[in-house]
Amino acid sequence: MKSNRERVAFRTFGCRLNQYDTESIRTLLEASGRYETAAGTDGAAVDVYVVNTCSVTARADASARKAVRRIHAEHPAAKIVVTGCYAQRAPEELAGLPGVSLVLGAADRGRVADELERVRPGEARVAVSPVSEARKFLEVPITEMLDRRRAFVKVQEGCNESCSFCIVPQTRGVSRSRDPGAVLEQVRRLVDGGYPEVVVTGVHAGDYGLDLGGGGFGGRRPLVDLIERILAVPGLERFRLSSIEPASVSDELVSLMAGEEKFARHFHVPMQSANDAVLARMRRRYTADGFRGLVERIAARVPDCGIGTDVICGFPGETDAAFQDTFDALAQLPITYVHPFTYSPRPGSESAEWKDDVPADAKKRRVGALKRLSRDKNRAFRERHVGRVAGVLPEGPDRPGWTDNYIRVEVGAAGPTLPDPPSGGVIPVTLEALTPDGMRGTPLRA
Repeated sequence: MKSNRERVAFRTFGCRLNQYDTESIRTLLEASGRYETAAGTDGAAVDVYVVNTCSVTARADASARKAVRRIHAEHPAAKIVVTGCYAQRAPEELAGLPGVSLVLGAADRGRVADELERVRPGEARVAVSPVSEARKFLEVPITEMLDRRRAFVKVQEGCNESCSFCIVPQTRGVSRSRDPGAVLEQVRRLVDGGYPEVVVTGVHAGDYGLDLGGGGFGGRRPLVDLIERILAVPGLERFRLSSIEPASVSDELVSLMAGEEKFARHFHVPMQSANDAVLARMRRRYTADGFRGLVERIAARVPDCGIGTDVICGFPGETDAAFQDTFDALAQLPITYVHPFTYSPRPGSESAEWKDDVPADAKKRRVGALKRLSRDKNRAFRERHVGRVAGVLPEGPDRPGWTDNYIRVEVGAAGPTLPDPPSGGVIPVTLEALTPDGMRGTPLRA
């Protein structure tokens, strides 16, 4: 029997937060009873296409525009909804693209089904409220993640920092935390629903709970208290913490990771630069030496920890010598991978008003140098694991999985003892050889 609900497809750009936000929109649309998620493989027409954008760089903006144009060409009758940071930053710009029916702001996602009902043929509706007015966390009862074995749980939104290159406070608002009871309820439901790993994420996860007062946290740092409660959820096999700012990585948090087997040995801590003058212009709240000391403490307390970082290349005022400071620090530190970004001024940020004095070819060379360094360091990290046994969570049939310390593993069959990934959890795997970007392993026989 043919359903009378409209079919919705999704395209997500950017970070894990956006992936979670897409799941929120999907959940809200399905809960309205008027929409169902398109499988993507059955060839049936799509009625609505939701594009969740990123605006961290000019390239991210361009990718979103290109995707909207392609979707309109492939699904000319579909209503295109554009949301995310780009939509919050430049709604009228996106509303002018062909095929766009609705531009939805960050503070307006909870009304997505109703806003879609208000769309009229041939018009682009703009529903973008000032995100600066948002003071409460949008609670959505997500109990499943499409095409994923790891479940993302968003615990915090917005940011109170003032990094000169960043527009997150303008696109996501001030920091606001989720009620710990709601977090734990969602974790329980996800674990009961068959998700063995939970990944906690937030715009500034280290600020979690600071706006909730001291109640319910036993006088401890709220994030550490929340993680301890999550680790105690029955049936959870692995917990992972998403990106966290250096100033928020306390000794208490590192000790918790070191002492809890379920706590994945993986930190992603954005550095951005290892030159103090550049860090000061970026308005980052740490020094290069402070960052070095943090990474060294993590490596000492948590052996074989996967430690990743972000770096901005070509920030205004970054000389060749300043970049060399960053390169040398990364080369010496036990970092296991680097995500380098080419600086591009973001409209609305403080640095957008400054002279962009680093030539494009210099930025390209610096990004290339850090990509090569990242490949070398990650390869050396993986080489140390050849012959070891590690727990791997397969993402699905014929798909790779991940170790707790963030090594990508292609899992080969070893007879009938290999659990079925859709229902199985973390499995012990012998890591046998390197692949171009990960490792290959064989599950241990029972």
